[in-house]
Amino acid sequence: MSIVAVRNGFHPAAGVRFLLESTGPAPVSAGCALGARVSEALLQAQVERARAGDPEAFGALFRAFREDVARLCRRLLGSREEAQDATNEAFLRARIGLERYDPRKPFRPWLLSVAAHYCVDRLRRRRVEGRLFDPTDLDAANIVAPGASPLTGLLRARDRDRIRAAVEALPDRYRAPIVLRFFAEFDYASIAEILGVDRAHVGTLLLRARHRLRERLAAETDR
Repeated sequence: MSIVAVRNGFHPAAGVRFLLESTGPAPVSAGCALGARVSEALLQAQVERARAGDPEAFGALFRAFREDVARLCRRLLGSREEAQDATNEAFLRARIGLERYDPRKPFRPWLLSVAAHYCVDRLRRRRVEGRLFDPTDLDAANIVAPGASPLTGLLRARDRDRIRAAVEALPDRYRAPIVLRFFAEFDYASIAEILGVDRAHVGTLLLRARHRLRERLAAETDR
């Protein structure tokens, strides 16, 4: 039983599929009362009920988006065990922060942003100096362009497990921007805000991360 479930009186259930495994809008389940797929209007109605303090409405959001959040946390942290705790904490923070959510904007990206912020904070705490993304180390002048992104071709083929394993094996500073950009589909401004760097530095981080990923995938192919 999760922390969020204990505090709110509901049980975890399977949620929507992650971005790479779903082509349509995320379904929102509210137990027996709702069908498997609902409109954005119904989702927003659930969010408004949750913002008003309805624990059943927040429980429905938890069940619907738990898997989304869990997969993002696992990919950012590179650990299933850490991802479980991070998922619970992300939902707890989301519930506390619902009053700051702007209902004019989509809920799912906001929720994933809450989870991403928390996971990046955990990555920073892994390092004694707390500088996971040091701006003094983000000069792109001498970086060799990686060529075509390995993600583009592989994601269209049947190598998803291989590329996920390669991404999870990257160092934290390279895994985080890759996951935020290519798996969670955040724009550069959002990534910069989550990582605590200038927007201009996001491209450099992604360039280096893609270069590292290409090297790792090439090394695996040569084995």
